[in-house]
Amino acid sequence: MKTPTGEHLKPRSQYVEDAIRLAMDSKWEEAVELNQFVLENFGPEDQVYNRLGKALTELGRLEEARDQYEKSLRLNPFNTVAKKNRSKLEVLIQHKADIKSGATRVDLNLFVEEMGKTVITQLEAVEDPDVCEKVVAGDIAELTVAGDTITVATLRGIHLGQLEPKLARRLIKFMQGGNRYQAGVTGCENGQIRVIVRETYQDPKFAGKPSFPMRQKREVAFRPYARESLLQRDAEFPTDEDEEDLVQAGIDADIDEDEGMHEVEEDSEPIDFAEEADSGDDEDREDS
Repeated sequence: MKTPTGEHLKPRSQYVEDAIRLAMDSKWEEAVELNQFVLENFGPEDQVYNRLGKALTELGRLEEARDQYEKSLRLNPFNTVAKKNRSKLEVLIQHKADIKSGATRVDLNLFVEEMGKTVITQLEAVEDPDVCEKVVAGDIAELTVAGDTITVATLRGIHLGQLEPKLARRLIKFMQGGNRYQAGVTGCENGQIRVIVRETYQDPKFAGKPSFPMRQKREVAFRPYARESLLQRDAEFPTDEDEEDLVQAGIDADIDEDEGMHEVEEDSEPIDFAEEADSGDDEDREDS
C-alpha cells in the first residue's frame, strides 16, 4: 500500500472508499488492515475509528472494538454512532460467553422488499428487555420451527422472539414442503423488534404459490349511478357480502328518482276534439 520512500500510492479518499467497499463485502480482516493503514499514514479520525470498531465487532474482537469507539469519542464526543455502538458492546462483552462470534456476510438483497417473497413483521414473545442493546439493524437471523411456532435468533445466537402465529402456521407448511427462508433485523426500539423475512428457495411443488399473501388496498369510490340524494348518511356501511344487493338497490332507486324520465299516468280521460267539432256542426245545421 506504500512505496519504499514512504509516499502514498493513492489519496486518502480512495482508501476510505476501499474500506467502505470491504465492509459491504464483509471482508472484515482486510477492512481492519486497511483502516489501520489509514490511521497510521493519514492521522486519527473518528469515522475511521468507527469503521475499525465495526470490523472488529464482526470478527468477535469485542474489547478491541470498544476501544476503537472510545478513541472515536475522544476525538468527537458528539459522535452518536460511536456512543451507540460502545453501549451495545458493553452489553455484548458482559454476555460474551452466550454469544457466538465470527464473521458473517450480509446479503443486501435480503432487505429489499419483493411482493409475495418478503414480509416485514414485528416479533412476539420477546423475553429479553435489553435485546435492543445486543442487535442492530442489518443483523441476519435464522428461522427455526418449534412445534406450531417459529423462533427467530441471530446468527450469533441471540434469541429475538417468535413470528406471529398466523404467519408462522403459513410458513411452517412451506418449510416442511421444502421452502427455505431467512430473516434480517430492520429495527429494534424499546424491546420491539421488526424483521424482514425472505423466501430464499422455493420448492418446485410450490411453483406459482407466493409465500406471503399479496393484498391490494381497496379504494372506496361512489359509482356514477349512485346519486347524492340516495345516500343515507346515518345508514351502516355495507359489507362485501351485501355489495351486489347494494348495487341492484342503487340502480332501482335511481330509476324511481329520475323525474321526467318515466311514464306519467293521467287521471282524467283525454279530450276528443273530434267529437266537439262534430257537435258544433250539428248546432249550426239546427240554426240554419
